[in-house]
Amino acid sequence: MEGDKPRFQRIYICLAACKKGFLDGCRHVVCLDGCHVQGPHLGQVLFAVGVDANNGMFLLAYAYVEIESNSTWLWFLKLLSGDMNIRNNHGYVFMTDKQKGLIDVVDDLFPHAEHIHCLKHLYRNFYLEYGGLALKHQMEAITRATTMPWFNAEMRKMLELSKRAHDWPAEKDPRHWSRAYFKSDSKCDMLMNNLCEAFNRSIMDANMF
Repeated sequence: MEGDKPRFQRIYICLAACKKGFLDGCRHVVCLDGCHVQGPHLGQVLFAVGVDANNGMFLLAYAYVEIESNSTWLWFLKLLSGDMNIRNNHGYVFMTDKQKGLIDVVDDLFPHAEHIHCLKHLYRNFYLEYGGLALKHQMEAITRATTMPWFNAEMRKMLELSKRAHDWPAEKDPRHWSRAYFKSDSKCDMLMNNLCEAFNRSIMDANMF
């Protein structure tokens, strides 16, 4: 309420067919992202996308909110966890970028779930300080390593290229960005949040009005 007048703030939508499809046939992988709404009614769209049997995009829920923040993500994810019946979050995987407030909210609401950060956004931050094709390829090799000895070997190669570039990923928890440290029970080796990017692109025209 603004004084005595009601004012629209936000709306959450989870279609019954999407909910049933996720509960009946999808792996426990949830990709999260948000995008700006263009046109006269500014705001943000928050959305959650799952993975279908063909590793394709499977929309779970979306919401229109006034701004992307810790409180709006908390509101959205509490509703999502209720709809998707996420009680014991062991075995769940959440894929995120570096949105405002999202990382902390996921860790607080789903402390036992696996939390993966998108390699594209990780590398974008890396590239701001350490450009060059050789370092880019080596960073990708580190993230794609599937065993800890392989991971350590690729890290040594990075050290040979640049100590400063080596220290940048060494300071970050590899459980969030390297396959060598991903949990095996989830059967998820995704490194990119491409499913959310695809959904974002699919609603771009609608976002203009």
